[in-house]
Parts: sequence; structure tokens; C-alpha cells
Amino acid sequence: MKRRELIKSIGLGVAATSMLPEWLLCWSEQKLIPSDIFDNNQKNQLSIIAGTFIPEGVEKGANGVGVGKFLDVLFADCFTLVDQNKIKESLLEVDAMAKLQFQQTFSESTQPQREKVLANLATSANHKWAADTLRNETIRGYTTSEYVMVNYYHYVMAPGFYHGCVTV
Repeated sequence: MKRRELIKSIGLGVAATSMLPEWLLCWSEQKLIPSDIFDNNQKNQLSIIAGTFIPEGVEKGANGVGVGKFLDVLFADCFTLVDQNKIKESLLEVDAMAKLQFQQTFSESTQPQREKVLANLATSANHKWAADTLRNETIRGYTTSEYVMVNYYHYVMAPGFYHGCVTV
């Protein structure tokens, strides 16, 4: 093997292993950097929708682990502009439906009222994709959060432990 190829492969191996731990980590609310795709009202509404799907109880719900922030970053980084506009339209529609049905905004509505509005959004032909996406990504965000991965799935980044001083 030539020296240059050897140095390239060693350098690539070192770079890959130094980045590997960052790829293996779960996400947490403190690690997320907010996007500028959604305004503060829309970000708040994403959090409320996530909290409606997975409410707080004895254990942390979606808002407790920061799924709203996760959705904000996910939609900004991983979805096309067309899909982002569909999400924004559905957020406006959620508010309009709540005002029409309950004479108050979505954020002012109670949990059962919000559930009813989201169920109606899912049956709407124009907003079915957005409603399904919001629900699915909320569930994915919650189940892949650091809190759930560590406390429920007992996730360990590198399983197996090194015990250097063991009698043989």
C-alpha cells in the first residue's frame, strides 16, 4: 500500500471515529438551535399541538422534553419549502377551526377541545397530510428524546463496559 493512501485512510478513520459519538447521541432540548422558519406564535402552536398529542401526566409529556422545539428544527431542516408552507397553513387552519367551534383560539382551548380540533383537521382533505405529519413527528420526537431513550429504553451509547482491573 502506498504511503499517501495509508495516510488518507488513517485520517478518514480518525475523522469518522471522532464524529461518531455525536451521531449516536439522542437529542435533548438544550442541544436544539431554534430556526427562523416559524414565528414565535407558530412555534408556540407547535408546542401546544405536541402537548395535545402527548400530554403531561405523572411522567414528562411532549412539552416536558421539548418536542415543540424538535418539530421546529425538524420542519426547518428536513422538509421542503412546499411542505413547510403546508404545515404553516395547517397551523392557521387549526386556529380558525378552534375559533369557529369554540369561539377561542387553539392555545386558549382545553385539552378535549384541542383533541377535537386536531381530529377534525385529520379528516379534512386539504390538511390530512399535515395532521398526519404533525402526529407522526411528535411521536417520533418524543420516543427519540434523551429522556425517553434513557429512562424507558435504557439506552446506553456504547454498551458494554471496560473493567481494567479484573482478576482472571
